[in-house]
Amino acid sequence: MNGTKTWMVAGLMGAALCLPAHGGELTKKPKEAAEQPAADDAKDAEEEVEVERVTGKKPPPLPSVPKEAHKDFENDKTLTMLEVADRPYPNVTYIGAEALHLDPQYVFETQRGLEMLFMRDYSGTRAHFVELDKSFPGTGVASVVDVLVWQALMLENFDFKFDKQYWVSTKAARSELDEALKSSDAPGWEHFLYVGVSGIESIHTMRQGKYLGALQLAFEAMDHLQKSREYAPNYGDLALADGMYNYWRTVVTLNSKMLPDFGDKRVEGIEQIRKVESEGVFLNAPATLSLAFTWMEEGELRRALNSCLKNRKAYPKNIVNNMMTGTTFLYMKKAELALPIFDEILVEDPNNMRVRYWRGRTFARMGELEKSAAEFNLYLGADYMESYHRSATHYRLGQVYGRLKDPSKAYAQYEAAVKVDGHKNSKKALANMKERKKEGKIDY
Repeated sequence: MNGTKTWMVAGLMGAALCLPAHGGELTKKPKEAAEQPAADDAKDAEEEVEVERVTGKKPPPLPSVPKEAHKDFENDKTLTMLEVADRPYPNVTYIGAEALHLDPQYVFETQRGLEMLFMRDYSGTRAHFVELDKSFPGTGVASVVDVLVWQALMLENFDFKFDKQYWVSTKAARSELDEALKSSDAPGWEHFLYVGVSGIESIHTMRQGKYLGALQLAFEAMDHLQKSREYAPNYGDLALADGMYNYWRTVVTLNSKMLPDFGDKRVEGIEQIRKVESEGVFLNAPATLSLAFTWMEEGELRRALNSCLKNRKAYPKNIVNNMMTGTTFLYMKKAELALPIFDEILVEDPNNMRVRYWRGRTFARMGELEKSAAEFNLYLGADYMESYHRSATHYRLGQVYGRLKDPSKAYAQYEAAVKVDGHKNSKKALANMKERKKEGKIDY
């Protein structure tokens, strides 16, 4: 196992639970400078809308066309179709119960609770799993769901607002899962829950700059994943991990001379993710979101949009999916369709700050520069921002001021971006402005 596999596990945990930020920004800083030329402030150019990829570079064409997945509802060959239809729960519930050695009612109620989570009914989700814990004590699922809720709230906005609550819930989840594993009749399930706890903690730790700790937690997540597979070899949702691993390790190794050749397993990975989307017990919607990220990386924007719209139909208030939907529209140069999606996010959560960045990008694309500048300035006032988010926002705001013929403000924003993290495009923009000042074309 190597570092590449580790950070992909962390990314998987978020994607698998509909928690990550969009556009590849969760797992790795976008190589924005490699994709976007420095702005020429003398030109009233349109907003740049290049796709921000995890690796910063478009992968080569897929070697073949991925196969579509198809559901197989006949999990129990001993039952007639009438008997299957007469059962109280959907057939997929029994598939999961059989694979994980769980009571079908428990599986069904877990499915219901996760649907509430995806629909962003966080208080309802927590209350539902507290009641489930009372009916089926000793599995630790309620504490695990608390972990998901606090992380969802923070990852929607890319902040650490609920850091204290998150760590309390993580400690409780670990304690309860450790106890459950001592006498569990369904260890495959408890290990699967542990994958989520360890993986999410790896994301959280990585975002705080503690990379060695994140690495160790990702190893822990992989260990629980392997144990879950040993105890529940027929549990199909585990294929999402395989698919994410095969796809993203390929993408990274294709773009790195430092990592050993992995071969091109993107098609295999996509097919595995599609299978979970089609046949999954709990992770259908997260698999669909994972496909959206995958197609975005491939530059297949229509396919990415189809995945976003599929989840949007089922979970119209899900902020992560809506952020991804609006971003995809923007990349497709359909700003007039992106803006209403971003507006909906502010209706759902008026305090969301991350959407201000994308609204700024959208208004810039539409030529509404004053509105764009206002959104970027609002975002720069956020309580917390990742450093590359801050530098990118200063850079974009510099471009807007350039288009507004205000070179002094543009220069100040480019300088601010460079001070944050040496932002390369801003350095180029500053050099360009200095040259034009020497030529007498601008003054600041």
